[in-house]
Amino acid sequence: MLRPIQVTAPVVLAHRQAPWRVPGGFLGALPNSTVRPFKGPKDTLQQMAEHALGPHGEQSMLVRQFTEWALREVYPKDYLGEIIAIRNVFVQWSPFKAHTPLFRYSNDPRHVEMVKTPERLVREIQQFGSALCDCDDEAQMAATMAMQVGREVELVALGFAPGSLSHVGVRVKEPKSSQWIWLDGVAGPREREAAQTAKELLVLSLN
Repeated sequence: MLRPIQVTAPVVLAHRQAPWRVPGGFLGALPNSTVRPFKGPKDTLQQMAEHALGPHGEQSMLVRQFTEWALREVYPKDYLGEIIAIRNVFVQWSPFKAHTPLFRYSNDPRHVEMVKTPERLVREIQQFGSALCDCDDEAQMAATMAMQVGREVELVALGFAPGSLSHVGVRVKEPKSSQWIWLDGVAGPREREAAQTAKELLVLSLN
């Protein structure tokens, strides 16, 4: 004798879910940092070069993943288009956080020269939807992204008064024309003007 099969609604177990927390509190885990005496702009450029060329820069697969995301819509072998796309990343709104720049400019602390690695900037975007950075960080990040797609790069410190270096940008060589393209996300549409009015220059090649 066949017995009827009784179908019952699935049982949903109600439970209280603990609120999600970022490790280390809402600010996230404390990033690794090193404190050392400030030795001037040349030393800062050298530190930026070490970051850009090192395991948290050009060698980082996380940063490479970000670079690929930024360049994914560029036509193949459009090397100028890649350079412009890298530049545009620093002047666009965040697609992850409303009304916020993807890279939000902020001055350094009053008495501290702070330089974040490119990998740290990507992790900030992952965690908060945007990265907080100054001209050093943006130039270093742009240089790293350009190197990750095979471009020659120079870090350039600029001064707008004699004997003073107060700003950093990056030059990227477009291989088909051999032209150097100036990238300065902080200056934005005034980047050419900023470069032309500089009274002092200090250049460090990463090639």
